Amino acid sequence: MKKNLLIFIFVFSLLFSILNSNNVTYAIDNNNVTEDTELPKLNVSFNATSASEFFNETSFPRYALAARPMGMIKYPNKVNPAIKIYDEEINIITSGSSEANTWNFTMIDANTSLSLNILESEYIDGMWYFTTLPEIQREGLYDLQLNCSEGDDYQTHAIQILEEQFYPFTFVHVSDTHFPAYYEDFNTTDINLQEIENIIALDPDFVIVTGDLIQGPTAYFLDPETGKPLRSEIQYRLAIWALDLFNKPVFYIHGNHEFIKSSLIPDDPGTNYFKYFGTVVYQNFTFLDWSFVGFGSEWSGLSQAEYDAVFQILAQNSDGATVLYYHYDFADHATSLHNKFPIELALYGHEHHEDLYLSKNTLYHLQAPLFDREFTLFSILNETSLTVDSQTFNFELLPYVPPEPVETTPVEFIFFGPSMMILALMVNYSRKKK
Repeated sequence: MKKNLLIFIFVFSLLFSILNSNNVTYAIDNNNVTEDTELPKLNVSFNATSASEFFNETSFPRYALAARPMGMIKYPNKVNPAIKIYDEEINIITSGSSEANTWNFTMIDANTSLSLNILESEYIDGMWYFTTLPEIQREGLYDLQLNCSEGDDYQTHAIQILEEQFYPFTFVHVSDTHFPAYYEDFNTTDINLQEIENIIALDPDFVIVTGDLIQGPTAYFLDPETGKPLRSEIQYRLAIWALDLFNKPVFYIHGNHEFIKSSLIPDDPGTNYFKYFGTVVYQNFTFLDWSFVGFGSEWSGLSQAEYDAVFQILAQNSDGATVLYYHYDFADHATSLHNKFPIELALYGHEHHEDLYLSKNTLYHLQAPLFDREFTLFSILNETSLTVDSQTFNFELLPYVPPEPVETTPVEFIFFGPSMMILALMVNYSRKKK
């Protein structure tokens, strides 16, 4: 009886301490999800696939530039661009040694090249931070070219210059393109390219893509040179080419398919993701009074450092309306952020169907795949309201309330400490009984 009572007290104390703990930590899981399950076979055999089967590289002169791997330029870039108005400074982050010099930055579009004047520069822990300003103010969507003593780099559609920003502005939410794949009996690439044309016709100010850009494992597409399943590198290059077709600033964050390892794919998608998109998985930008914060998400969720970075971004941009975009709420990280910050609009995908719903003061939009011919146009009317799917939503901007400082002797410790003592007594008691 005495032993059962001690066990009850220990279990109760331990459960109480866990349920009341405010010091939640998030650990990164470096083991990528492996999906070796054989995909269902179609009645029709889709045999050879090279990049040229989906698009003709020679007829698209920007391909070599758009599909160039990430180099020295870390920000802004093709999937995390900068949108600036006249006379607004442009921050640029690059890699390079402390001895690197003769830095030159140029904005390039189809008609002109504009030099960026360097106002300030600072070298911190292997990275260069520049503050720049265009020599001439001219509207346009520009590529960014870098030349310095240690090399060169080029990022397509990295900077957009506007004379001014004004309401209403629009953006399109796209998710789950899965380049290239067959679902049922249709080719996702064919449909995605058709829908990109439809999006271009709407002329949005920018596009947000919430993950699963590539399919990854595929049993239907073979590399004609090797006879093996299509490499993720070819899939990425195809998808990057498609994103460039928007001819708009594109903000893209990854999903879980970008990191799936499988025997159905001969190379590592995660390694190629970092090669073409860089290692920073979170991003943020502002447009008028609205702050947009995004983070890539896979099964393991964010690392502690990544979660903390997103947390700090939200804390620093809490005055106006906030849009949080992510692929899915893996490891409950999105939920954790929702519980800590006032977020007016949340965008995500992954579930392959569409939904729009209000919860508390947040409007959630779950986007169906682009290959299902689904995308959504948002019109931001002013600093507190938007229209989507013919519905208008007005938000009350709630203030961000910082969490209370953690006490040095939290209440759960009062229970946790004695529970450990009880456990020790139990072990000692059991030894004596033996």
